[in-house]
Amino acid sequence: MRGHLRRSIWLLAAAAMFASSGFGPAVAQDRRQPRIIAPELVAPPPIDATGLKRADPRIPLSELGAPAPEPKSQDTLYYRPIAIAAGMFESEGHTITVAGIRVIAPDRVCDATDGGAWPCGKRARTAFRYWLRGRAVECHVEEKTDKAAAEQAGDKPMRCSLAGYDVGTWLVENGWALSETGGPYTEAEKAARDAGKGIFSGGPSGS
Repeated sequence: MRGHLRRSIWLLAAAAMFASSGFGPAVAQDRRQPRIIAPELVAPPPIDATGLKRADPRIPLSELGAPAPEPKSQDTLYYRPIAIAAGMFESEGHTITVAGIRVIAPDRVCDATDGGAWPCGKRARTAFRYWLRGRAVECHVEEKTDKAAAEQAGDKPMRCSLAGYDVGTWLVENGWALSETGGPYTEAEKAARDAGKGIFSGGPSGS
């Protein structure tokens, strides 16, 4: 009994001496520190920057992310156009004639299907005016590159577009203008004649 008691007292004393020496916590602290093993295998390999080449940017996923196209310097916008004839309009003091067509004069009359005549020229001008609706028209001046040159062109015929649609095409394919001989709208005029559109309709009763 006494021997067992002495052994317990000796173990408690030894534990107290071990704790007071600070060796125990130091060992535990050392165990918590990470050990560095083979740092040359963990570090990234050296890279020769002279062989690197910047890659081109990827194509945008949609057109919304693409840069806006630069405006064409040879195109001029004409605001608040007013049709004075089918194929001719005024804008800010300038008179513009659409190229590639023969303008239908407002005083022109056409044969009516039921006999007599009808004011096809006024009808053509009205149709053109309704189509324009005061929207800006973009016109191309050949061999000119700025707005001042476009304004100096005066009544020189120009290729024009409205909301991305060719004005001459619209006029001729709907029968409100005639194509110039050998012009770009010859087939459109033939189709309008065959379909009886515009001035080829034979009057309001047949349009």
